[in-house]
Amino acid sequence: MRAFLSTRRGRPRQIAANDNEPDLGTAELQAKRAALAQGVDRAAVSHPLDLLLARGLIDAQEHRAGWRYAGLYRQLIGRTGVSYGRLYAGLAGEPGRMPAAEADPADLAGAQSLFRTAQAALRAEGVVVAGITERLVVFGAYPDWLLQRGATKPREMVLLRRGLARLVQSFCNGEGRKP
Repeated sequence: MRAFLSTRRGRPRQIAANDNEPDLGTAELQAKRAALAQGVDRAAVSHPLDLLLARGLIDAQEHRAGWRYAGLYRQLIGRTGVSYGRLYAGLAGEPGRMPAAEADPADLAGAQSLFRTAQAALRAEGVVVAGITERLVVFGAYPDWLLQRGATKPREMVLLRRGLARLVQSFCNGEGRKP
């Protein structure tokens, strides 16, 4: 007689992997995405910038500039998510990940110059505008007004649009082309 049943915890494995039907997440996650989408494509709720574009609150140029700024931030400053995987791997005595390929110093200097220019332009709009824009663009934080059904255009949306417009302007002026 066994005292404990040996069961596997967590989400049950799929019997057969099917590439045609991607994993949509748990029922709770699907319900949350449906609530966030509010009539737009559910794939657009992966990041606040995508949701803003899908709802028509920002245009494609602002969307691209936001993603470009976030990409430069991650490239130069580092990851924005908290993960203890490296720490636990080190404590377990496992070797770390393979180092990323070294970037060309000229490319890295150009990216750093472009990022610093965009960051200075964003901060020139003010601390509040820079904070709202960076929280949404870089860290993917959903603002409360974006989650509310039928919310009107709040002051934060106007400030976010100012920040995104400044990013568009700095990227267009920095390279002489669209972001």
